[in-house]
Amino acid sequence: MVELKSYEFEKQNIDKLLLDYFVFIFYGSDKGLISELIIKLKKKLRYSYYDPFSFINLNCTVINKNPEKLWDEIQSIGLFNKKRVIFIDDISNEKTILDCLEEIIIKNINNVLIIIKSGELKKDNRLRKMGKIYKNALSISCYSDNEITLTRLIKEEFSYHKKQLSSEAEKLLLMFLGGDRIASRNELQKLFSYCLEEDIIKEKHIKKIISDTHNLYIEEIIDAAILGNTYKSIILVEKFFSSKMPIYALLHGFLRRFQLLYKIHIEIDSAGISPIKAIQKFEKTNIHKKTLLLEKSIQFWDKYNVRKFLYRIEQNIRLIREKRTIERIVVFQSILSISQTYNKK
Repeated sequence: MVELKSYEFEKQNIDKLLLDYFVFIFYGSDKGLISELIIKLKKKLRYSYYDPFSFINLNCTVINKNPEKLWDEIQSIGLFNKKRVIFIDDISNEKTILDCLEEIIIKNINNVLIIIKSGELKKDNRLRKMGKIYKNALSISCYSDNEITLTRLIKEEFSYHKKQLSSEAEKLLLMFLGGDRIASRNELQKLFSYCLEEDIIKEKHIKKIISDTHNLYIEEIIDAAILGNTYKSIILVEKFFSSKMPIYALLHGFLRRFQLLYKIHIEIDSAGISPIKAIQKFEKTNIHKKTLLLEKSIQFWDKYNVRKFLYRIEQNIRLIREKRTIERIVVFQSILSISQTYNKK
């Protein structure tokens, strides 16, 4: 009959929790944090991760197709009488699975350990409520780190790597990190890798390393959308939304790209030169892949379409300045419109 927040779970004695509960329900928007907490739980079991007799992975699609599959796994006896661990991924409102799961909890069939991984769940969601109703099930909510938990994470990583952090650099890190726990740790690892010889990490290091990474990620989304890869655009932008990167930065990135395409078109028309020469004039990085991408973009995005989307993006930037609550919708629709325009040709 307990629901814990992620930071409360991290403070608990996991050995005791494993004695008290046999169903663990991890849910929330921070997928990286969910994965991290499940790994901590798995380590306490002291089983080999590759033992097919002890670890069973299921997902809602498999169980929905064959509801007996979960019961078969529950009733199977573990090798050497070890408690088996069943991982169930991606459950939300699937009635067949929830009925089965509730029956297992009510009957207290605790010869197994069930670990459930889900996304965001509303307060009245049946799966989430199981952790509140039943004394042998535990729900753990996993949402993006706040300033307190993020500060703790930064201090933990810096202590482990025996590095110091200036106060200005810490403020900047708090701005850039968050949204997804594993992504935050990866950014910190990247920082330590680049600053091996530095005892004190300063603001200039953060700006150089983490800011550049964010810009590259924005560039990847823009490249996918402008060349009509709608599926990739959607996947990347969903990850972008779950990060702590400012959403408006994505629209500004598209604005800069379309401004570049417009300049190239003007240069081609006014100077009477080839597209490749015009691109070389404005694209100073000399990265072959980027040059090819701009060539392909110029072939499709004529001056009329470029001008049309420049106007739309500028309008959308003004709109999200006035109404920040709709910025995700506006950005998402802009990206879909750009990628679908390419595919219509």
